[in-house]
Amino acid sequence: MAKTVKRLDRLSDILCSVVDSAELIRNVHPDKKFVDAANDAHMALSSIINQLNTHQELYQSLHRVMNDATITSKFSEQELRVGNLLLADFERAGIHMPAATRDRFVDLQNRIGELGHMMITNAAPGTATVEIEDPAQNLIGVPPNIVSMFARSKTAVIPTSSALATTVLKSARNEDVRRKVYMAMNSGSREQVDVVEALLWTRGELARLLGKESYAEMSLVDKMAGTPENVISFLESLSDLHKPRAEVELDRLRSLKATHVAKGASRDIQAWDRFYYSQFIAPSAVIARPDVLADPFHAAPPTSYKSDPISAYFSVGATFQGLSQLFKSLYGVTLEPATVAPGEVWHSDVRRLDVMHEKDGKIGTIYCDLFSREAGESRKYENAAHFTVRCSRRIDDEERFGSAYHAGSMKIPGFEKDVVENGTKKRYQLPIVVLVTAFRRPSDHMPALLNLWEVETLFHEMGHAMHSMLARTDYQHIAGTRVPMDFVEVPSIFMENFAKSPEMLSSFARHYQTGDTVPLDLLRSARAASATTDAFDTQHQLQLSLLDQMYHSPLALQPGFNSTAVLAESQRLYNVFPPIKDAAWQVQFTHLFSYGATYYSYFWSRRWASRIWRKWFRGRDEQAWKEGGELLRTELLGCGGGRDPWTGLEKLGVVKDGERQGVFRARLDDLGISD
Repeated sequence: MAKTVKRLDRLSDILCSVVDSAELIRNVHPDKKFVDAANDAHMALSSIINQLNTHQELYQSLHRVMNDATITSKFSEQELRVGNLLLADFERAGIHMPAATRDRFVDLQNRIGELGHMMITNAAPGTATVEIEDPAQNLIGVPPNIVSMFARSKTAVIPTSSALATTVLKSARNEDVRRKVYMAMNSGSREQVDVVEALLWTRGELARLLGKESYAEMSLVDKMAGTPENVISFLESLSDLHKPRAEVELDRLRSLKATHVAKGASRDIQAWDRFYYSQFIAPSAVIARPDVLADPFHAAPPTSYKSDPISAYFSVGATFQGLSQLFKSLYGVTLEPATVAPGEVWHSDVRRLDVMHEKDGKIGTIYCDLFSREAGESRKYENAAHFTVRCSRRIDDEERFGSAYHAGSMKIPGFEKDVVENGTKKRYQLPIVVLVTAFRRPSDHMPALLNLWEVETLFHEMGHAMHSMLARTDYQHIAGTRVPMDFVEVPSIFMENFAKSPEMLSSFARHYQTGDTVPLDLLRSARAASATTDAFDTQHQLQLSLLDQMYHSPLALQPGFNSTAVLAESQRLYNVFPPIKDAAWQVQFTHLFSYGATYYSYFWSRRWASRIWRKWFRGRDEQAWKEGGELLRTELLGCGGGRDPWTGLEKLGVVKDGERQGVFRARLDDLGISD
């Protein structure tokens, strides 16, 4: 009985290693046969896991152990936490309920998984293309190389999921064209909306089955925030404090539009106006094109369009070298390219990086699948993501050599390691993660280059990856990023601070042709340019966080629930742009599935990441970074989910009075904004 927790964790490790691998394969593999097989495997094993979560005999065995003081008194802190977490998982799954109710729970969970996958795989505008008549006249302002594509056509047919549509939205002078493109880009078919609403209803039904008022109430029980009321209070206080900043920027756009439209025409700024007018208040626009000062809307377009000048300094290779230097400064680890064996990876683009610690040697492996697929290849996951393939876990002697060891097929040479801790020799399986992005591909004459937003994205995802690498725990259930959902973004958002530091970026950014260091003034002006519209982005994310709470409230079970109407209401309450009738962007809001009722986590985590940055790293030298990095590793990252994250944050000195009890006072500096 004393090994019950360890054996349940081992069972979880074996199942998760297959489910997680299937999740990766169905998102990135170029062969449809593999994708289909991975889909089938994922659904089948997810169903088995849901059944195990309601398995009476497993629960009773664990319950007896956790209520036997003669056994638990000998448990380590990690073993006790894992046992309690597993027990809570059983109980949240309705283990005490009648068999028919437990079966209903499994059915609902399976249905949620199916609907979520349907939503993600069809997350695109409901209108596939938008047609613009007389492109020569109606696309004035759009780069000439794009307009020339339609020189022989009376109609420009623009795919709504393409960068082309975004470019037209940003640059077309004709407001009717911008409105038409915006509406198409934010459309949703009846079938797509039905899937979203079925997902929300099924989650609400699951919560009611377990005696909760809403899915949000059910989901937040084990999160740092605790309750929907705490989350809404936190978000609304931030929105109330921040919204005036967005309104100031809106007034600037309104003033610009007033000089552009005909006398008597509406000067109201609509959602489709945002990107067009924002380009004329960005400092970089003025620096690059001084002629816009006289007439920003009718200046003659340049004869050629060059790529973002900053991108030339950020090749993918140089950026990874910069990350390796940074991780060495913070944690004493470096990223070392490694050769892959035949059949080890799923695509020729994939690269392997072994993570090496200055004292401990290899501590894990990161595979990088960074580029969009070539034309004609099957679709790949198009956003940035960190996929866990295998977690760190201690492998004890009984499992390795005893008759009960059945996981020999899971052993991978070079992915296990002996470690001596406090005089005791232990053996661990090393973590394996995959970093997926859809960056522009390199060409024969140019390496893959990143813009500043992509650099920030890469730093963010590597924050997740490093969390997985540094958290060496004895149990899979608490390894790496297996922490409360509203804490998991802290390491990744913390890394964004380095990507926003011109001084940090200039330490490694080199021009891919000349080798010149990126000019600090260029970085600072670019950062200032992006800051001019950050207020809109932040307010939009606050709206989405509150929309997520609205969608996962008791509203979802009310007769006549209309997700499109709720989207419009959230826009009215929490954004500065007026709601647009019939816009159904929720069908593309895939975080509703992966972060259901927890999308607030980005703001919740940003608070802690911002405070850690300001207290331990901002404006300090490399030696101070080393000291701060070691503290961050030992008190936060290295623990994984092995202890309450509040404890680590308190040890770092970033929790204010009353916050652990649910008392929140909105502060702009918690969003990385100076008052």
